[in-house]
Amino acid sequence: MPSRGWYVVAAVVLVAAVVAAVWLAVARVGGMQGGLTQIVVPGSADLELTRPGTYTIFHERTSQVDGRIFSSSDISGLRVAVRSVANGRAIAVRRPTGSTSYNFSGRSGQSVLAFDIDAPGTYRLTAGYDDGRTRPQAVLAVGTGFVSGLLATIALSFGIALAGVAVAMVIFIVVLLKRRRALQPAPAPVQWPGRPPGW
Repeated sequence: MPSRGWYVVAAVVLVAAVVAAVWLAVARVGGMQGGLTQIVVPGSADLELTRPGTYTIFHERTSQVDGRIFSSSDISGLRVAVRSVANGRAIAVRRPTGSTSYNFSGRSGQSVLAFDIDAPGTYRLTAGYDDGRTRPQAVLAVGTGFVSGLLATIALSFGIALAGVAVAMVIFIVVLLKRRRALQPAPAPVQWPGRPPGW
C-alpha cells in the first residue's frame, strides 16, 4: 500500500511547478524590459538597431528614466520621425498592426507607432510637438520582438504550471485508488452446501 507521504510529493510537485512558472515569467519579462530603449521627448536619440524587421514604439504613460519619474496620459500633437544616420534616408512611421500594452516594474506602456528597417545600423528618432511646445514631457520606448516574446513567455509559464498540476493530480489519484483497494476487506470464502468442514 502506498504511503501517505506520496500526497506530500504531489503537493510539492504542484507548488514547485507554480513557483517555477512565476519565476520564469518574472525573469523573462524583466529581460525583455531591458530590450526596450527609452527616449524622453520632446527630444531625439540614436538607436543602435542590430537586426532588420519591425520595431514598435510604445508610449510609457508611467515610467522611470535615470531616477526621474514621468507620468503622461496625453501626447496628442507629438510628431515622430525616424531617419537612417548612415545615409539620411527617412523611415516611414506608421500605426502598429495591433494594440499591445504592458505594465511591470513601475512602467506602463501602450503601442502607438511602428516602423520597419531592412538593414541593421544607427537610426535617429526625433519627436516633437507640432506647435513647438516642450511640455508635457513623455517617455517613448522602442523595441522589436517584444510582443512575440511576451506571448511566448506567457505560454511557456502556463504550460509549466499546467504540467505541474497534471502530474500532481495523477500522483494523488493513483495513490488514493491504491490505498482504497488495499484497505478494502478481503472477500469471505464461498461455502458450498453439503461441503464437509476442512474439505
